[in-house]
Amino acid sequence: MKTKLYLKNIYFKLFVIAITIMLFSCVGENYKIQDSKGLNLRVVDKLNSNSELNLIISPFRDKIKDLEKTIGYSIKSLSVRDGMLESSLGNLIADILIEESKPIFKNITSEDIDFCLLNYGGIRGTLNKGVITQYDIFTIMPFENTSTVVELSGEKVLELVNYLKNEQKAHPVSGIKLEFKDDKIINILINNKKFNINNTYNVLTSNFLQEGGDKMMFFKDPLELFSLKTNIRDVLINFIVKTDTIVSNKDNRIIKTQ
Repeated sequence: MKTKLYLKNIYFKLFVIAITIMLFSCVGENYKIQDSKGLNLRVVDKLNSNSELNLIISPFRDKIKDLEKTIGYSIKSLSVRDGMLESSLGNLIADILIEESKPIFKNITSEDIDFCLLNYGGIRGTLNKGVITQYDIFTIMPFENTSTVVELSGEKVLELVNYLKNEQKAHPVSGIKLEFKDDKIINILINNKKFNINNTYNVLTSNFLQEGGDKMMFFKDPLELFSLKTNIRDVLINFIVKTDTIVSNKDNRIIKTQ
């Protein structure tokens, strides 16, 4: 009996506390504003010049303006994805690079570049029809790769051709024509001449691929290695500036039949 009374007493106390809290919480208080202060801020469309800040920003501002400049015009849209074994954009890039690199290499070695091979994955954008800006070329080739020429034995060139046969990707090439049938190599033409395994060939590529990038291990440890020290993206930009209007097509430089 005492236990029941004790519990009831506890519940009653809790009830009283709860009612008290509710009553006091409902009591409102009247507040009055004693004082107020304000400040007028004038909004204008000009900012005071900050010379130190301008010195920091200026190089970046100028670079952005350069990227927006028109450097040429493309007759049609070009993509690296518009073909299985070759592409209109890949053909353009490889053709430009070999054309612009031949006189540089000739001046260094008195020899000719036989053909060019780049990689599909190195092309990251599409060249749309119409005006071309530097920004477009930075989007297409964002990497700082440089032009490199390697002298390869006939055996290494055959490894290169087998790589292209097995990869079945639109890796950009120029100066070489290949024909595959099923899983066999039917024809190899380099500078419109039949491939000779006993010859050596000067192959233009990028420093990234020469070091074995994209599993192109045939470029490593060549007979001779020549760095042209030219940024591939800059070569493209300079060519477009002086050419103005760009045209490129697929021309069956790599084909596969069944």
